[in-house]
Amino acid sequence: MIVGIYDAGRLDQQRDIRRLNRINETLRITTQELVDKTDRNALERAVCERLTESAPYDAVWMGRYDPDRKVVVPSASAGFDGEYVESFEVRVDDSDLGRGAGGRAIKTGEPQWVPDVYDDPTMEPWWDVLERQGVKSLAAIPVTHDETVYGFFSIYADRPNVFDEREREVLSELGDSVGHAVASIEARERLARRERELARQNERLEEFAGVVSHDLRSPLNVAEGYLELARETGEDAHFERVEAALERMNDLIDDLLTLARQGETVDEVEPVPLGDVVERAWSTAGTPNATLRVADDLGVVACDRSRLRQLLENLFRNAITHAATGEDAADLTVTVGRTDDGFYVADDGPGIPADEREQVFDIGYTTADGGTGFGLNIVRQIADAHGWTLALTEGEQGGARFEFGDVAFRGST
Repeated sequence: MIVGIYDAGRLDQQRDIRRLNRINETLRITTQELVDKTDRNALERAVCERLTESAPYDAVWMGRYDPDRKVVVPSASAGFDGEYVESFEVRVDDSDLGRGAGGRAIKTGEPQWVPDVYDDPTMEPWWDVLERQGVKSLAAIPVTHDETVYGFFSIYADRPNVFDEREREVLSELGDSVGHAVASIEARERLARRERELARQNERLEEFAGVVSHDLRSPLNVAEGYLELARETGEDAHFERVEAALERMNDLIDDLLTLARQGETVDEVEPVPLGDVVERAWSTAGTPNATLRVADDLGVVACDRSRLRQLLENLFRNAITHAATGEDAADLTVTVGRTDDGFYVADDGPGIPADEREQVFDIGYTTADGGTGFGLNIVRQIADAHGWTLALTEGEQGGARFEFGDVAFRGST
């Protein structure tokens, strides 16, 4: 009898040791994955795969928390078929779908342990799907870092009371480690974006240097030459040429300063009635000899108001510079209208040949006398800063049509 008790105790002890070794090995392997992964998708897949390699975990899925929609969206899984995970719905609110283990893990930032899913009434909305998967117990571990909750991973087992005290400690630590890894990945991604932005800024500085050394030198030489003639002769015509050269330099400098401000992404937007900005832009960039036509109710755009106005002013000036000259001025009509996912600016001027439609956005490219060659590059950079697409096509009347897509519209203000 004593021998039997001793053997049973020894077997329990050996089983506990094996379990502890398994837990430690799982933590070690998973932690190594956290160190190696530099992509969040790969990280989440690796965590799920490594955990399911450890008995008695039958399946694991990970979800990302969307605070705007107050839902958890599945992002990785192992041990399930894809259809099951996609059908799983977890909310973070006071509804039945928000009171389960996953919703509680997000709300509290604390792990949730469910020793028996059928003994927990908050899990009732999922009893049917859990029964089909043979799930008896589960855990929902929040993925957190500092004050941010990124989501959670949920571990399923086919028998109750799987998660003992030591296992809970290890899995809680793993949730913190995954959160730290996600925060590190996001920090690296922000740094990479900043490095790309700095590289673009350096490219622009090189472009600016080329423009300053070439384009500004030309009118400066003109001004110096005619100033010398004006001093010698006193003729007004020479002074007028000096004035024109200085005005040309002023235009170049203004456009260069505008370009220098367009490199950064628009981080803060506000709801802006597009029609109002169109009218204001036309008041400064339009001409009495041309006609502005607003084709539709343009709606309210989420944007930087000042940059949107600069975009429109440059498009209006471009149309007028190329078409509204001399006797043709009164014939030009510029139209602004809505598209399915944005808006367009079109004119009925001479248009832009198909083989030049990419070049026109390059810095310094112009076919107009007195043009700086910066206007359409400014337009493209403002669109890029908002995350809008830009396409240049032929208008219905044969002129140029600039289409902006992926534009976020808001309700009327």
